[in-house]
Parts: sequence; C-alpha cells; structure tokens
Amino acid sequence: MSKPSPLIQREFPTGLVIVQACIIPLAAIVGYMLFNSLAAKSAAIGAFISWLGSGYATWKAFRLGGNGQLMLASFYQGLIGKFVIVIMGFFIVFRTVNPLSGGSLLLGFAAVQAMAWLYPMVHGERSKT
Repeated sequence: MSKPSPLIQREFPTGLVIVQACIIPLAAIVGYMLFNSLAAKSAAIGAFISWLGSGYATWKAFRLGGNGQLMLASFYQGLIGKFVIVIMGFFIVFRTVNPLSGGSLLLGFAAVQAMAWLYPMVHGERSKT
C-alpha cells in the first residue's frame, strides 16, 4: 500500500527559504565586486531583512496542519508578521546604520524577493523531469 501524502508539503517553502538565504552572501559579493564595501554591506543588510521576513512568514504559515481555516489564519498571520518585520527592519537600519547605500540596500532586498518568483519556475521544471 502506498502512504498518503501529507496535507502540507513543507519541502517547497523550506527550499525557497534556503535559496533566499544563499542570496545574502551572494548580494554582498556582487555589491563588493561592482562597487565597494559599503555597497556590499548595504546589499547584505537589505537581503537579510527580506530573508528574515520571508522566513517568518514561511514558518508561521506552514508550521501547523489541520483544517483550511486554521491554515488560512496562520498564512495571514505570517504575512502580517512579515510586513511588520520588513517595516521595522528598514526603520532600524535607516536610523542606526551610517554610512548606508540606500540603492544597494533596496537591490539586496529585491534580489531575495526575486527568488520568490524564480524559484517556483526552476523548481517546477525540475519536478517535471
């Protein structure tokens, strides 16, 4: 007899968070190679803020199983928490980190967010083969 698949597939969101974590040092390396150490530091901070929010949302949304209402409530709580983490992260960084390259900070943030779009495409291609 085959074992039924679980209600929540945690492999995909876990893989996404791991790939997003790998972007943090990559953003710093690219920032350093293209510009300077300030750009590298700023890009890494922006990428970390984005990853922290995504990691929290993933943890909150996929930690519980159960009925649809419970999962939906956890998903919304995760998104609200992600929003708060990102806003507070940017607020803290802009108030405390000097000097800071705002453009590099936002590019590092965007690089991690782009993985949320690219990873499903790559993961979908791999699962078809």
